[in-house]
Amino acid sequence: MFRHILIPSDGSAASQLAVNAALRMARESGARVTAVHVLPEEPALANVAPAATENTILADIARQATTLNVDCTTLEVHAEQPHSAIVSTALQRNCDLIAMASRGRSGLASLMLGSQTQKVLTHSKIPVLVFREG
Repeated sequence: MFRHILIPSDGSAASQLAVNAALRMARESGARVTAVHVLPEEPALANVAPAATENTILADIARQATTLNVDCTTLEVHAEQPHSAIVSTALQRNCDLIAMASRGRSGLASLMLGSQTQKVLTHSKIPVLVFREG
């Protein structure tokens, strides 16, 4: 089974559901996890919360992992393209699975916004487990 799972999170409700499920899966299989939060390279151009909120996202995942007795490393990455940062982090950290959320957008919204999950699926050479909201 999987030994090292990368769990990207943006702190959204969909992402939190994926985090919970991936941590339970890691506990059951004895895998360790790396939780990653990708932030834009240019904070002034980003529509994101202050850094303390980002650190809180990773701290919350680390607390959940500790509660489940799952070995967890957290990592904050700054990148222009989140999907590339997720894929490269998985490779650099020797992860054998990426477990992430999909918000399930469809139609025009999906085409216009582009899904980071879809881009990870397209570019990843390792398996990607997608947890879908609703």
